[in-house]
Amino acid sequence: MSYLRKAIGAVLSLLIISTGSPAATFAGQAAPPARTELGVASNSTARLKKEIDAILAREFLPVTSAGIKVVSLKHGDTIYEFNPRLLLVPASTQKVFTAVAALSILGPDREVATTVGVDAAGGRIYLKGCGDSLLSAADLATLAAAAASKLDKGREYTLAADLSCFDDLYRGMGWMWDDDEMMISPLSVNHNAVSLLVQPGAKAGAPAVVTAEPRTSYYTVQNLTRTGSAKDESSIQASRRPGERDNVVTVTGVIALGSAPQVKQASVWRPELMALTLFRDALRAQGVKATDMTTATTPAGATEVARSSHSLEEMVRFALKTSDNVTAESLLKLLGLHGSGKRGSAEAGSAVVRRYLERQGIATDNVVVADGSGLSRYNLSSADTMIQVLRAIQRDPGLYRIFQESLPVAGKDGTLKNRMKGSCAEGNVRGKTGNMKGVSALAGYATSADGEPLAFSIIIQNYAASGKQAREVQDRIAKLLCGFRRTL
Repeated sequence: MSYLRKAIGAVLSLLIISTGSPAATFAGQAAPPARTELGVASNSTARLKKEIDAILAREFLPVTSAGIKVVSLKHGDTIYEFNPRLLLVPASTQKVFTAVAALSILGPDREVATTVGVDAAGGRIYLKGCGDSLLSAADLATLAAAAASKLDKGREYTLAADLSCFDDLYRGMGWMWDDDEMMISPLSVNHNAVSLLVQPGAKAGAPAVVTAEPRTSYYTVQNLTRTGSAKDESSIQASRRPGERDNVVTVTGVIALGSAPQVKQASVWRPELMALTLFRDALRAQGVKATDMTTATTPAGATEVARSSHSLEEMVRFALKTSDNVTAESLLKLLGLHGSGKRGSAEAGSAVVRRYLERQGIATDNVVVADGSGLSRYNLSSADTMIQVLRAIQRDPGLYRIFQESLPVAGKDGTLKNRMKGSCAEGNVRGKTGNMKGVSALAGYATSADGEPLAFSIIIQNYAASGKQAREVQDRIAKLLCGFRRTL
């Protein structure tokens, strides 16, 4: 430890002793004493407070921003808080707002459909997407087979992608220009990405073996990889150059000889045309002559000949478990479509989310909802607001079950699969993760050692260290919550 770090630690120790909380040294706000349902601080809550305060003082203060709040869902009291109202960037925990609003307003059983319509007079087939982010190449093949049985095999058809459910913005406000993020479209396929399976070659020095899905001519893979020795560290990356529209996916780096295959993803430009290309190829395989492709709105007189759909519950589950940004943005635009009666937009969806919060008695004066996924640096919220949202959905037993089961489980699945293993938090903590450069967050539910249900929110921002350090701090706090007892 450097002399400077020792000096900072000594100063913080003195401040903690004199104030009883590191919060008094940060943002000018001292955390109030922890209280039980009787309104008196207990030895156990005091100990929990001391332990979390020590973690923060040792790891981050005074140069890093943090907001934390923990409440009892049984008694309603605050067990711990640190700068709970400080506005911070929530990263992907923003998906909690989107998912809760979508479940509450649209309902878990809502069908999100992709349809095939035929204008017999004009000889055109319309593939209409309306936000089903879970649509796969296999689904498109099934749609093509169903449609082909009702089409004239001796006739030549043109194809059109109907994108009228959403606006024409592919990216969200405040997204970083150089982020190879999947593009938003009402007609999605394969999460609007190319999936690349990378395996070592036959010997060191040989190119890696790269297999891409879905298989289509819509994109090109450039393989610049190398198979390393068994001792090399794998460093495979895949991306489409930011801003490029050629749909050239470049795979680079080294994969160690004998190592397990790696799966990477890269975005595609105008994903609806990849969906339409796959659909065209599937129609041709069914003997249907399908040629020119364009985008157009399905006319009123068209006949629906095939349909595929996923439920909103399935979409919420996928968005939360895997932190999928395309699905979260689709949910936001579906809210916008519902709320405005016009083409779904992030702006209209954000207004619906804010109205939902207000109906739950949650103040929105200090909340910024810029997108549905949390990619935007414009988003602003606080640990206190997140706790209010977690409590709001908990008051609806039916939706709470769906929401809670959709969250990643520590040490078991989703984005928490490899975290908190072998601790009391494994299989206990359910939470939404959020990570971007300089920001890390975790929000969700835990059960204490006494069986008391807790809701928590942890946001850490403006740190120069790796995100791994921030995640370890969150995990240590979550473990403390699982071991927490009201009485010793």
